[in-house]
Formats: sequence, C-alpha cells, structure tokens
Amino acid sequence: MSQVQQYWLPGYGLSRHIVLGHIQYFLGPTASVRPYSYQGRDGYLIVGVPLTREQIDDLATMSREYERQESLRMAGDSASPTATATFGRHEPYINEIVPVRSSGRRSRAPPPPLSSSSSSSSSAQMMDYEPRRSR
Repeated sequence: MSQVQQYWLPGYGLSRHIVLGHIQYFLGPTASVRPYSYQGRDGYLIVGVPLTREQIDDLATMSREYERQESLRMAGDSASPTATATFGRHEPYINEIVPVRSSGRRSRAPPPPLSSSSSSSSSAQMMDYEPRRSR
C-alpha cells in the first residue's frame, strides 16, 4: 500500500462538489482535500494516498454527471441521454497528480487589505479565490 503524501490534483473536469464530497470514499477517512492553486492552475491539494488513474477517472465521470444534472435542474429541463455521450474518451490525460513538497510554513502571500471603498459583494467574491502568483 502507498504512503500518505501531500499532492496537487489538477482540477480540469473535476467538480468541486464531487471532489470535496467524495475524496474520503476513495482514500479513507483520514484523507483531506481543499481547493488549491498551483503554479497558476486551479486544482486540489490532497493529503492521503495517491489517487489512481481509475479513481481520477471515476471522479471525472461523477463530476460530468453532477454538472449535467445541475445544469438540467437549473434550466428546468428533462434529462437528455446524449448529454454525457458527447464527451469523448480520446482526449489527452491531463489530470496527473503532482507531488508538492511539505514545508514547515506556508509560502502563500497574504491577501491584499480591503479598502473601505470596496463593495461587500466584490470582497465576498474575492474570498473564494487564492491570489495568483506571478512567475
């Protein structure tokens, strides 16, 4: 069995709702996951045994189905059997996990201070995102 590691999983094709809600099903109750930007790309920082390609594919399949159902729910439309068939399996595999070195302190820059002229809606939107680092 593999050792527990900290690694980044690219978020392409993976629904936040599915990844955050199902990671312990795949990796056990001690695994943790959080949204994380790595080198300017959105994804997930996971602490646990490495996911296999099959597990990542299962998360992607579950994500597509979840997003399809949510789109239909929001549109108030009935289920379309062709919605999931249009996503081809011939696409390149880009959700390879990337090991992340564990350091004693975080290297992420603190968020910029909010000015008093900022509207509450824009500051609420900013809280959901990590600041991007320049290269």
